[in-house]
Amino acid sequence: MTKQTKETTEQPQTAGAVSPAAGTNGWTDTADRQTATFSAFHGPLLEATSLAVSRYVEGVAELNQEMTRFVAERLRYDAEFGHALTGCRSFVQAAEMQQEWVKKAADDYTAEAKKLGEIGQKIAADVAQTPAP
Repeated sequence: MTKQTKETTEQPQTAGAVSPAAGTNGWTDTADRQTATFSAFHGPLLEATSLAVSRYVEGVAELNQEMTRFVAERLRYDAEFGHALTGCRSFVQAAEMQQEWVKKAADDYTAEAKKLGEIGQKIAADVAQTPAP
C-alpha cells in the first residue's frame, strides 16, 4: 500500500505544470525561447525593412513636393496667360500667344516628367541600397 501511494505522488511534470524549483511553467519558457529565436532571426530583417520603408516614404515626400511645386507654377503661368489673352487686340495676336503657351506647356510637362522620373529612380536606388539583414 505504501508503494502504490509513492508511485502516484511522483508522477512526471507536464509541460503546463508549475515547477516548484524554478517558479515558472513550461509554456512561459517556450514562449521566451520562441521570442528570443524570433528576435535573433527576424530582428535584423525588421530593421532593414523599417529602413527601406523610411527611405521610400522620404522619396515619395520629395516626389509629392516636386509635383506640388510644378502644379503651382503651371497654375500661376496659366492664370497670367489667361489675363494676357484678354488684352489681345486681334485674332492673330491671340493665336500667336496661344501657340507660345502650348509650346511652353509642352516643354514644361516634358521637363517635369523627366524630373519626376529621376526622382523615382533615386527612390528605387535608395531603397535598393538598404543593407541586407
